[in-house]
Amino acid sequence: MRSELLEELKELTYFFSTRTRVSSSEGIKESQDKVREFIKRKLKLPFIEESFEVDKNIPIEASIKLNGTQVKGYPFVGSLWGDREAEVVREDEDVNGKIALVEVGGEREGEKVKKLKERGAVGAIFYLEELESPYIGNVSDEPYMALSVDRETAKALLGKKVRIESKVRKLRVKGKNIYFDIGKGPFLYIMAHLDSKPFVYGALDNAVAVAFLLILAKELRDSYYFPFRLRFLVTDGEELGLEGAKHHVKNLKHTYYAINIDSIGWLNPAVIYKDSEGFNGEKIMEKFYKHLRDLKIDIPFREGKRGRSDHIPFKQKGVETLFLSSNPFTFRHTFYDNYEAIDWDVMDMWFDVLSSFLRRFHKL
Repeated sequence: MRSELLEELKELTYFFSTRTRVSSSEGIKESQDKVREFIKRKLKLPFIEESFEVDKNIPIEASIKLNGTQVKGYPFVGSLWGDREAEVVREDEDVNGKIALVEVGGEREGEKVKKLKERGAVGAIFYLEELESPYIGNVSDEPYMALSVDRETAKALLGKKVRIESKVRKLRVKGKNIYFDIGKGPFLYIMAHLDSKPFVYGALDNAVAVAFLLILAKELRDSYYFPFRLRFLVTDGEELGLEGAKHHVKNLKHTYYAINIDSIGWLNPAVIYKDSEGFNGEKIMEKFYKHLRDLKIDIPFREGKRGRSDHIPFKQKGVETLFLSSNPFTFRHTFYDNYEAIDWDVMDMWFDVLSSFLRRFHKL
């Protein structure tokens, strides 16, 4: 990547990652304005906005009360408003009528919550074993009282009778996707989501990828002449349940391939060949593997059992999908996911790999 493009990438990323970008918030509106400004002034390309609305429980705050003291917690997206009082026990114990203490990992939070409800647990407190940070999760598909605390707090609560309180705001989220095209022919999508989880800045997930997408478009705008139309899609509402992508694919036409860029700025670059919704596109992954081999670059193909991102609605429509990410990605949905965590050497590698891949795509 040329030095001036790298500096521009850093500048855009810093803007996006110094504000939380929950859908419908001021932070995402400011970031969307920045995207529009870049497309107009730097790319000088027409673009389209599409709006969608969806009802969601957006977290405000949570607390845990124990023996007259109060500890701060963080409600999950989709958590219920209210309070519960019960003993805290491990998730693998008898949780009936109790609050389950749940380690993040393995199954997705929604699946864990569904099973806890079936077993009679009245609420759940999640924690990360790997980091001393709360984890901001999502139980939107399974309404339930779920919140997170840091590791030390979680373990101190075990066996204690506590009162958990969760405050959320039921909001009609007004989301916006923004997209633009380069070239002609059937569509090859390159997408990244702009929104972040509540409470976190989401520099890796996914501010840097949106900035990357815009800089990639700048690089290819005047040097892409191949038989696919590149559609650059910046989605909203991914962290609320892939809502922007779900809306976009309702009118999908003439689309054979889609590349999703999510959380690429971390130390462990990876191609996710299989995620929580099954295998991704065989043909496009073969093309990408051949390209990496030609470049003599080793990016591992990994299974991401919890992986769930904006390519999935495309995959469900029969589109060949390529999911570029990081695995393992320890900082996901935590307070550590900030601008200082980005590895710019990794971003430089991704830029060279993907820009050349798109230019060679029709030959691979």
